[in-house]
Amino acid sequence: MMKQKVIVIGHGYTSRLGVIRALGREGYEVTVIVMTGYNRDGRTLNTKKPIDCYSKYVSRVLYCPSDREKLIQLLLTECVDSQQKVVLIPDSDFSTAAVDLNAERLSDHFLFPNINHRPGEIVAWMDKFRQKELATSVDLNVAKGWRIDVTEGKYSIPDDILYPCFPKPLATLQGGKRGLKRCDNEDELREVVAVLSKANPAISILVEEFKKIDVEQALLGFSDGQEVIIPGIIKTKLLAHGGHFGVAIQGEIQPVKGYENLVEKFKAFVLRTGFVGIFDIDFYQSEGKYYFCEMNFRYGGSGYAYTAMGVNLPAMLVRTLSGLSIADMKKDITAKGIFVNERMCREDWNSNYINTKQLKQLIETADISFLYAQEDPEPQRVFDKDINSPIRRLKRAIRRFLA
Repeated sequence: MMKQKVIVIGHGYTSRLGVIRALGREGYEVTVIVMTGYNRDGRTLNTKKPIDCYSKYVSRVLYCPSDREKLIQLLLTECVDSQQKVVLIPDSDFSTAAVDLNAERLSDHFLFPNINHRPGEIVAWMDKFRQKELATSVDLNVAKGWRIDVTEGKYSIPDDILYPCFPKPLATLQGGKRGLKRCDNEDELREVVAVLSKANPAISILVEEFKKIDVEQALLGFSDGQEVIIPGIIKTKLLAHGGHFGVAIQGEIQPVKGYENLVEKFKAFVLRTGFVGIFDIDFYQSEGKYYFCEMNFRYGGSGYAYTAMGVNLPAMLVRTLSGLSIADMKKDITAKGIFVNERMCREDWNSNYINTKQLKQLIETADISFLYAQEDPEPQRVFDKDINSPIRRLKRAIRRFLA
């Protein structure tokens, strides 16, 4: 029987590796498309092999710049199979949007996450203000929000904004997390708006009432459009700094017991969107209440924790898109486990947010590693070689000296 082919498309090697292993262990043939940049000459694509692509489960590696049209052309020219429809698993907001916006062009040859197979529907739901309205309609708590639209650097700030507040791009695709911070007055808010609009002169910004966050949490799940599966809850224990602010370095995955009422509301939220695919929802506790933050229409950075606990969300997606049953698959987390994201550990260590002792302690005390796998050791070996290289340690020492 011919193996089902799957293409994993994304920017970060940790998240991609989680999907790769989840699929490879089920016998799927995995191709990786690495979304990358250009070398210093500005013309040659950076084709340095990333850590996840050393996995024994990867059959082919392709490289693509962060350009939607070039990604679609790559898929149509290099990835079509005359014997089957190939499954696409976008693993970043960029690749999710590229596939969604070009659904009609891809549908003859590929299977992929969708909302009623209509182009642009997923992208439309990436609007955080729209998500907040839907969350309210299913009885989820949300922080009060205001919208600021910037056009060619011009904008107006609503008079009724409550301070302190926290601004961020309204749409996931409009910007990252750099420069985001609590604003205690209008002058500070204008400073953040200036930073965001400099990177994107036509940006919409969501300004939220600032909430003191007691615990950051998240969950991943899968929806076939009719049923939503949420196997467990993630409780963040330690967050990354710098450009990866908000990503979990260390966390705990646990059963949904005790969260049943909240989980039912999240299921209703996902069903209202009509989404078919793997999703990631961020939420938090503040003063005894749970608040919805946002939904991402892709595999989340901590997704491999579910696979390690026996729930294979990527395989559920492939089976469903291929018209196969998932009735025999495990759908619930039944125990707790501490996980560590080694990539985020390395970035914080590299930038001197944590020291070498803390780095080792985080990695050695985890129940779940995002890199280590006994049957697939090469990614871990390459990671260890990189982090122990004299050049990396020298650069880190220089940064510490200059700090």
